[in-house]
Amino acid sequence: MTTPEQRATAILAAQRFVVIGTADADGPWTAAAQYRLLPDGLYVESDRGSRHARAIAASGRASGVVYDSSASVLDADGVQLAFRAWEVDADASAVREVLAARLARDAVTGSALDDEVAGIVAVPRKRLYVLRVERAYVFDRDAWRSRGTDARLEVDATAVWAGLAGAA
Repeated sequence: MTTPEQRATAILAAQRFVVIGTADADGPWTAAAQYRLLPDGLYVESDRGSRHARAIAASGRASGVVYDSSASVLDADGVQLAFRAWEVDADASAVREVLAARLARDAVTGSALDDEVAGIVAVPRKRLYVLRVERAYVFDRDAWRSRGTDARLEVDATAVWAGLAGAA
């Protein structure tokens, strides 16, 4: 039997997209983005002018959900996340620092890393957004199967990220 932390680890390791939630003066907003794993969260690439990027710049907060959209209703599972979030400076050293910190699943080195840094820095409106996890939850499958209620279980985010760091 897997623990909720192991489930969260498996989901984050297997999936590639996060739905990011933010809020601004016009209300709530969600956007899907491809993510890469960092030691204590993840990052996404986005245009500085996107609505979620502007909201992150203004508030320093975001939320997210990662799930397998192909799962059946009975096998549904997902991870919901609360983030402290920020835009990474556009200079090559700041971008390199984030890219070099990626966990093994997403890591590259040498000329591949140099090429990635150059590709990001070359696009004036492109930025990295770091999403540092503050809290994490998984779908409460027992509540769903036994009572039909949609509930979440909080998981130890530190344990989840330790599991991700150990998964090569």
